[in-house]
Amino acid sequence: MAELVETVEGGNRRASLEAIRDKLAAELRETAGRDAAVIAKELRATIAELDGMPGGKERSTVDELAARRADRIADAAGR
Repeated sequence: MAELVETVEGGNRRASLEAIRDKLAAELRETAGRDAAVIAKELRATIAELDGMPGGKERSTVDELAARRADRIADAAGR
């Protein structure tokens, strides 16, 4: 968590969003049920914001897998 705070305090928006994305993806692995649906929704929003930033889309295989998992979890939670 301290790493995330330091990154955000650094002021680089892209780096901050990437750190948030990574933190959410890690939390999603350890969470189930409604909490997972909430985290998945935030992860999707963060990825969408990153995709919308100038400089092109940065979507790695990990990003794609995290987004797919987030979609599945949200669907299972009755989105």
